[in-house]
Amino acid sequence: MKKLGKSTKKGFTLVELIVVLVILAVLAAMLVPALVGYIDRAKAEKEYQTAATVYGAAQAVITEKYAKNEFTDAEKSAKKIVTGAELKSMGGTGKDAVIILAGVDSKAVTGYEFSFKDNIISGGKVTISGYDYTLTISTTDGSPSWSAAKASTTQQGT
Repeated sequence: MKKLGKSTKKGFTLVELIVVLVILAVLAAMLVPALVGYIDRAKAEKEYQTAATVYGAAQAVITEKYAKNEFTDAEKSAKKIVTGAELKSMGGTGKDAVIILAGVDSKAVTGYEFSFKDNIISGGKVTISGYDYTLTISTTDGSPSWSAAKASTTQQGT
C-alpha cells in the first residue's frame, strides 16, 4: 500500500535546475571580465619586460661597439640616436644584433631607437605589438622607467 504525500520519484525539479543554471550564469558573468582584465595586464607586463630586455641588449651592443672603438669621435661625445639598422653590423650575419642578443620575437618588436652619450643610453623608444614603450632615465639615480602609448603610424628603427 502506498503512503499519501510521499513521492517515490527521485531527482531535481525543473525549478531547482533553472535556479542552479541562473546562479552559474551570474558567476560566469562576474568571472569573465575579471579574467579578461588579468589577461590584458599579463600581456602588458610581458611587453614591458620585452622592452626592458631590448634596452639591456642595446646597451650591451653599444658598449661593445664603444669598446671596439667602432664609433667616431663625434659619435662618442655627442648625443647619438641609434636604431636597429645602425646596430645590425654587430650581428655578423646582417641580422639585428640587439634582437638576437635580447632573444625576443623579432615580429613583435617592430622598431626601436635609443639615444646615448659617452656609451650610456639616455633615453629611447621600443615599439612592441602596436605600442610605443618610451624609456626615460632618472637623472638622480639612473634607473630606467617606461611609459606606454599607442604607436604612431610612422615606424622607425629596425
